[in-house]
Amino acid sequence: MAPKSRHVRRGASVAFAAVASFTLTREIAAPPETVFEVLTDHRRYSELTPLRKSVLEREGDPAPNGVGAIRKLTAVGPALREEVIAYEQSNRFSYTLLSGLPVRDHVGTVELTPSDGGTSMVYAVRTQPTVPVIGALVVAGIKQGVKGLVDGVVKESERRAGG
Repeated sequence: MAPKSRHVRRGASVAFAAVASFTLTREIAAPPETVFEVLTDHRRYSELTPLRKSVLEREGDPAPNGVGAIRKLTAVGPALREEVIAYEQSNRFSYTLLSGLPVRDHVGTVELTPSDGGTSMVYAVRTQPTVPVIGALVVAGIKQGVKGLVDGVVKESERRAGG
């Protein structure tokens, strides 16, 4: 009887963290220009959310909140540092996480489109937890934080629009 062949997979012992993503959508009774202004006013995030502190460490282009801007957001634990990577007036905003969470390749993108006199907002996040055991908790925390931001942006945008 011939010996059974065994196939050994190289790298099988290396664990790869799964990419996590989620998308939140909201209809807002305010024009895209107003929503974009509220969304990208990094210094005022602590007024819209449970954040204790929001600081603009570096201004971007266009100043102050455009591409290259670095914002530092503090709630609980280490501060999150994020850099703006896309800034298309009244239409699209994107950022990447520089530090503060056990994740990598974290990108958040918000797209705004006119919709029945208001704005349709789509906020998509893609991230890769680096600690598998607590990865789901980290992603749940990120989602809760983003939801809080979206709720604050909606409320302030509608207030400014008189809605």
